[in-house]
Amino acid sequence: MKRSSILVLTGMLLVGAVGCGGESRDYAVPKKLCGTAVDPDLLAPLLPTGEKLTMETISSDIGQECAITLVPSGKSGGVHVLSVKRDSVTEGNDPLKVKEDALIRYGHPKKVDIGDDARLTDSGALVAASCPPKGKDTTLAVEVHLFTDTPKDVSERRKAVERFMRSYLPTAVRAHGCR
Repeated sequence: MKRSSILVLTGMLLVGAVGCGGESRDYAVPKKLCGTAVDPDLLAPLLPTGEKLTMETISSDIGQECAITLVPSGKSGGVHVLSVKRDSVTEGNDPLKVKEDALIRYGHPKKVDIGDDARLTDSGALVAASCPPKGKDTTLAVEVHLFTDTPKDVSERRKAVERFMRSYLPTAVRAHGCR
């Protein structure tokens, strides 16, 4: 009797776990953004669950943008979920001042100690780092913007964005030719 009770209980737990597991991530988390290596373990918390992920790289004279689109489980059509931009900002322009209004819209900008200057928001971050090889007083601006809804516990998302930016910035600086 006890053995059958354990089997029934185990079966119920397995059914419950499968039924209540929520949506899953059915795609591989990228190991590169804009051709630059990223730590998938640090990128994963910034990406929602879904079936398929696509990435588009848009290059310009001053930098690159990588846009990630996701097809949610059980739905058709893609949803833009994350953007990473790397731009050279010319002498005399402060990217944090130029993007100040956008940072406010992204939610509660807070100064953080990444690069030469940085702001962390509820929906991303903007980091400035000097880039002398691109010209005297030229700055590299690295921006991450999340297009997903802001969670109730935004502090966890902000920590995840900060961890990602601390890891991504050194490789982005090298890839952009700043060091």
